[in-house]
Amino acid sequence: MTAQEISQVPDPSITAAPQSDPQSERPTVLIVNRSQLRPYIERWEKLASVALECNPFYEPWTLLPAIEHLAADCNLHFFLVFAPTSSAEESELLGFFPIEVTRSCLHLPIRTLTFWQHPYCFLNVPLIHRDYAWPVLELFWQWFESNPFGCHILDTNRLPSEGRFHKIWSDFALGRQALILSDYPRAAFYSKSTAEECIASVFSKKHLREFRRQRRQLSELGKCEFNSITKPEDVDVWIDQFLEVESSGWKGGPNGGAFARFPSDVRYLRDITHAGFQRGSVMLLSLNLDGKPIALKHNLISGNAGFMFKIAFAGPFAKYSPGTLLELENIRIFVDELKLARMDSCAAPRHSLANRVFGELLMVRRTLFSSSSRRGNFIIASLPLLRWIYNQFRSHQSSSNFHISTKTDFPRRQYPCLKQ
Repeated sequence: MTAQEISQVPDPSITAAPQSDPQSERPTVLIVNRSQLRPYIERWEKLASVALECNPFYEPWTLLPAIEHLAADCNLHFFLVFAPTSSAEESELLGFFPIEVTRSCLHLPIRTLTFWQHPYCFLNVPLIHRDYAWPVLELFWQWFESNPFGCHILDTNRLPSEGRFHKIWSDFALGRQALILSDYPRAAFYSKSTAEECIASVFSKKHLREFRRQRRQLSELGKCEFNSITKPEDVDVWIDQFLEVESSGWKGGPNGGAFARFPSDVRYLRDITHAGFQRGSVMLLSLNLDGKPIALKHNLISGNAGFMFKIAFAGPFAKYSPGTLLELENIRIFVDELKLARMDSCAAPRHSLANRVFGELLMVRRTLFSSSSRRGNFIIASLPLLRWIYNQFRSHQSSSNFHISTKTDFPRRQYPCLKQ
């Protein structure tokens, strides 16, 4: 399929179903909007189970609630690739790319395509069938070069810069004008034979003795035990406890990111937690003292991988390291019970708790790509200078007003801060 053929896909606002030639042996490309996703959920679920790279943040049970509660001001579209078919049966979904069209990039008026990232999305790998990665990515890049939205820049947000997806993605990126905005390591964990061996490879004997001592000290204060939610009726109770503990600390303050500060975010949390719990893709843990949680952990599971979504602990018990104690129990369950191959901390770089518990790193990269047009190439080449001019202007403006801005570089809804 040529770039010209792909560019003739109908307008996404009026396209309702893929139009394909029964005799065609080429994949079908379709762009849909948020209201047109429902008919494809079953095939979308199937694609997630055979994806080249696991990404729970782009699976239906998390993405649909995010669209409902967190995307009010987002111009969202979805790039779908269907397998060729010569029968009347529904085509298999081979590629799923959530895309946002934005009017600015790095505060500059540059119309941009981005892999959609809401405040609680910590990975932006599109879902691609593991057996069709090459043709799907080839179609995507061809479509991007002549996309109907007039965007000459692609913002990838957070993509892994290692692994199976990265190897194939890099081949298509070679020779294109690009600008790497960030390339940072975040804590990860790759399973060994047992949890005990995993923990021993990260912590010294001295640290392990300290953790046992802290556990004994907690036991002297009351009944100390780990708990995992197993009944659906207990899910809302756990969520309420998590919201209370999280908002009791600094995250509940004016500059914090506690869920309870945003009603729509709380609704999103409840929806994905219930949906994930029903399908076995959410694990809810807590460390309780006399039945009251002092640390809580929310995990997502996709394929053979775990994702550390959120953690909260009670500040008054910080000297006992309840968060670390719960993470150690978390590792035991992931490795010995669930037999998962790896865990992604989803944490910011240099995160004190994650880096302490997880002994390995996952490289994550955000890159801007040109569509290979003259305008796109010029923008990529000019961005470093334009950013410098913008920062100089902002610095001069702040100093002239005797005020130093503490606002983050990117608005919360469009470019969320790294997870704390």
